[in-house]
Amino acid sequence: MIRRYASAGAVVTTNDLGAPSILLLDQVRGNGERQTVAPKGRLEPSEAPLQAAVREVAEEAGLTGTQYGAYLGQEKYVFTDNDGSPAAKTVDWFLFTTATTAATPARDEGFVEARWLDASAARRAATHVEFQRILDRALAIIAWRSAGPLPFSRSLSQLITEVATDVQAVVAGHPGAGVGLCGSAARGDFVDGWSDVDFVAWNLPASSRTAVKINKMVAEASELHGIRASLHLSGGHPGTVRSLGALHDMTMRVALDRVGLDTVVIAGAGPTHTTTPAATNLAEDIAALHDIAVSGLSARHDSSFEREDLARQVLGVLSCAARLIVIQRQPQAALQLPEVAEALRHWPGKQLTNLLCDYDAFRRTGTRTLNQAEQLAVRVPAALIEAADDRHEPARSAEHTGICGGPT
Repeated sequence: MIRRYASAGAVVTTNDLGAPSILLLDQVRGNGERQTVAPKGRLEPSEAPLQAAVREVAEEAGLTGTQYGAYLGQEKYVFTDNDGSPAAKTVDWFLFTTATTAATPARDEGFVEARWLDASAARRAATHVEFQRILDRALAIIAWRSAGPLPFSRSLSQLITEVATDVQAVVAGHPGAGVGLCGSAARGDFVDGWSDVDFVAWNLPASSRTAVKINKMVAEASELHGIRASLHLSGGHPGTVRSLGALHDMTMRVALDRVGLDTVVIAGAGPTHTTTPAATNLAEDIAALHDIAVSGLSARHDSSFEREDLARQVLGVLSCAARLIVIQRQPQAALQLPEVAEALRHWPGKQLTNLLCDYDAFRRTGTRTLNQAEQLAVRVPAALIEAADDRHEPARSAEHTGICGGPT
């Protein structure tokens, strides 16, 4: 029988997007081997990965008050335990930010030095090849945000930390139940004033007192921190606390299939069915998304708030459709908009990729206007029609450049 362990860790960066410094720890192991690593450690009983990562950063590096920035994915590997037994481990990685470099390595755990390194130096110093992939993901998120620039959201960090802590206490008495974070808040491309925060829960009936209580917690945190946030129920129990119809169903289906990629468990137990993705029909999904976009654009909305909400929903439809196409071809592909556009760079039609790049540029600018959003939204139906016509696998070329104006 294989022993299974679960750990969590964090890439910690300074707040300066222009010249970020990455924290790495030099450690001397019991056998005298020296390694350079990031803070990480095993989950304690009833502890979710996010809480474990925060604790490990505090214990191993002496850093408290770090801010959540993004989820970096899950590393998996097998090894031989100390007694010769086979073992498997998962490590959930996060990106945290800090306003201080006053780190204190835990010498009682063999950490002898805490170093703050620039991106290239950090990548050279990291001992483990597997961790370099995680570090590269963190550096890509930092680079995307620095192009805006889009500082990491302190309010987002506070909201997620608060919800994770409160929900953990609520689901503790429900074996198998859990809550995850997905969407832009997990991917690291959350934009203050534009993006929503999406939580998804599983193995909780929508009408249960626990589900209703968690939904209330999310709503209260949303109001307190001034960020739109919602809870969606999925996985074995029909219905949702807040139903968004076809768009909601597709989004949540993808979220659950990508636990460990860009959906992270923040409280309770993880879902158990992610190894068997639900059967999908891409043509029907895109047609349904097209109908949602057309219906939304044809509705009359007079207030600026209603018009902005409509534009956001229609552009959300665009993002959902593009990601569905990419996931069908590359199930573990990264799903930030530039990466999605890059994955579709050889798609026969160009409307979808061009609109994705324009939308990404819009999200990154600090001068977003309602008029710009509506101009982008009105282009969505035509782009989806073209995408539906071009579902066959396109030919590939050797060229590989950043399609949205930067490296991938």
